[in-house]
Amino acid sequence: MSDSLQQHESSEESMEPGLEFLAPKFESEAFPWTQIMGYVFSLVLTFAALLLVINHAMAPTLLLAVIIVLALGQAGLQLGVFMHLRESRGPAWQLLPLALAFFIAFGLIGVSYWIMLFKTGVS
Repeated sequence: MSDSLQQHESSEESMEPGLEFLAPKFESEAFPWTQIMGYVFSLVLTFAALLLVINHAMAPTLLLAVIIVLALGQAGLQLGVFMHLRESRGPAWQLLPLALAFFIAFGLIGVSYWIMLFKTGVS
């Protein structure tokens, strides 16, 4: 058995119960169907949000909720397909930087929203 295969099997065995979904996935395909489908789904989510906004398809509050759901789906798609979140050799070593990134992103979004609520000042 090769060293990389033994290391891969030992990393799956060392995972805590309930965290198996974080086990690394190192499959390789001949043609990058996953990336192409990820790109297509990314475009679909982007254009769905754009069309909903352009056509004023819903009430503003509901529209904001739908756009947030689409954005979270887009973020999950980007993390899973293009950022290779599951392709690490260690047990989920990237969760701490990912948590920090989400904290910074939500902080920027929250502060931006808070500033826009005032409607005075720079316009």
